[in-house]
Amino acid sequence: MASIPTRREAAERYANLPQVRRWRDGNYEPGAWFNSDPESPESPWGNWGREFKPTRRGITTVDLNRAFDDVPDQGAGLVVDRGGGADAGATRWEYPLNQRYEVWAYNLESLLEEAISRQWSATSDLPWDKLEPLPDDQERAMCQFLSFLHPVEFTPTDILPHYMMRVDPSFPEVRQFMATQCADESRHMEAFGKRMFANGGGPGIEPTAEALLSMSADTLSSALKPEDHPDVIGPTNPRATWEFLGMSYSVQMMGEAVVLDFFRFGEFLGRNPCDKEMFRRVLQDEARHVSFGTMRIKYYLDHAPAEERERALEMLHYFASVDEATASGFGLLINPNVIEPFALMAAGSTGELDKGWDMVREFWAGCVEEYLARCDRAGFPRRDKCLIPREAPF
Repeated sequence: MASIPTRREAAERYANLPQVRRWRDGNYEPGAWFNSDPESPESPWGNWGREFKPTRRGITTVDLNRAFDDVPDQGAGLVVDRGGGADAGATRWEYPLNQRYEVWAYNLESLLEEAISRQWSATSDLPWDKLEPLPDDQERAMCQFLSFLHPVEFTPTDILPHYMMRVDPSFPEVRQFMATQCADESRHMEAFGKRMFANGGGPGIEPTAEALLSMSADTLSSALKPEDHPDVIGPTNPRATWEFLGMSYSVQMMGEAVVLDFFRFGEFLGRNPCDKEMFRRVLQDEARHVSFGTMRIKYYLDHAPAEERERALEMLHYFASVDEATASGFGLLINPNVIEPFALMAAGSTGELDKGWDMVREFWAGCVEEYLARCDRAGFPRRDKCLIPREAPF
């Protein structure tokens, strides 16, 4: 372990820095950032002298990108904003995800603008004063259902920051969108947590994984081992490229999409204005997340080098088969502590459970069709490969 300098040694290190010595000697002449001609080809500046007039909507990311340089195909490895310059000795960082096709999505800019403009408060934007008392069985079902939704929102907030720090800053829109998703998920947790207590109920029972199908950990992890799939290459880091692609499928296209279907049905089942508005707002957020993951995969498959694309497409189908075979995402629909309260909410009372389960069966079929349609849009059709039963197995 390196030794810690003394206070005196640390002070000497500060004092001996070239710029500090210059300032101490009274030389305050600004550096190249000020003295160079920003429009000169030799200038360390990047873009300079361009004007942008706000549109009627203000300054949007879409308008800004259209007015200035196109988004680059490769990141610069700099922390400075896209289009900025660098000192000659500036460090070039090797961000694992530094190619546009690895990180971009067709609808990224518009999704980012929507995410920014549609932020809302779980404290003041939900009509809590219109939350009406429910029959005991319905309140218990709602609280148990929310007990599943509340922790499931942790998944993206745990995973996305891992990839945000690996995306080259030349693509700030990608980082910013993932940051808005983390904010969305945190707000959803807040809303669900408050709703569980707001109507005389409380948190329910932790859903277990006992009812889920299983596959060995070695089989699951092999989908991401670069030594097992050497032909899937990214320009700098094959594992990072594939992991990010796999995350978009497993988390956003599969897991969050099933949760989105739950939200949509939750709005339909809501028995008072507060519950309906809560589900309406969270499903609007969740739809952005699913759309980003779907269209990011499509962008990757449309723009990756041919050899990489073909091998990655093969791996993507393999990864989908693993998720489908292990009931990832769809496992929520066979977990008793999730689907039983959902069926009771659909039924409206314990005396109408047959009706509720009929609606759950319809819900299952609809979820499968929505999933297959997303795979079609993303560019890797699964209709003749999907391992999820088209009809509910119950």
